[in-house]
Amino acid sequence: MWSWLFNKSDFKIPMHRYTQREKTVVEVLKKNYLGVNSFLNVGFHDWDDKRRHWWVKICDRNNIDWKILEIFEPNIKDAIKAGCPKEKISLGNILDFSTYDDYDCVFFWHGPEHIHKDVFLDKLPDIEKKANKLIIFGMPHGEEIQEAVYGNKYEEHVSAWDEKEWQELGYKTIVVNDRNPGHITAYKIK
Repeated sequence: MWSWLFNKSDFKIPMHRYTQREKTVVEVLKKNYLGVNSFLNVGFHDWDDKRRHWWVKICDRNNIDWKILEIFEPNIKDAIKAGCPKEKISLGNILDFSTYDDYDCVFFWHGPEHIHKDVFLDKLPDIEKKANKLIIFGMPHGEEIQEAVYGNKYEEHVSAWDEKEWQELGYKTIVVNDRNPGHITAYKIK
């Protein structure tokens, strides 16, 4: 529908040891590059781990302005202390729409499983409105039990998702069976 807006060859993929899961996002971005100029990553910790910077590298290589929305304040303080530019990370909740602006791409990587399904589904239409061009979710394919970790209650898994649910919501899906449970990347072009 918007193929005239962009040239897919303009999208650059930086060198990185992408996991199979990360490669699904690389493929979604590469195939659906819509001239994305702004990118919101919802949830991030451990800035010291350069492996986690794969999406930052993609944004930087393609001159995409990126920001992080993080719900757990100690993660923000730790990230800034470790070198994350303070203007790139802010305190907020994906369910509280007043805590973030609209972005061309909203990216909630391994996030939906941290929200009760009924609450997430109720708020999904409003989350989708915050994405101008593309929205991408990543989560375990099925149940993956996880309690709160490093004192962060938001790390607990409180819902499980399957591919069919996302397809019924109008999303395209990619499943990676790299371990048990596998992984779902669900995305929608706006």
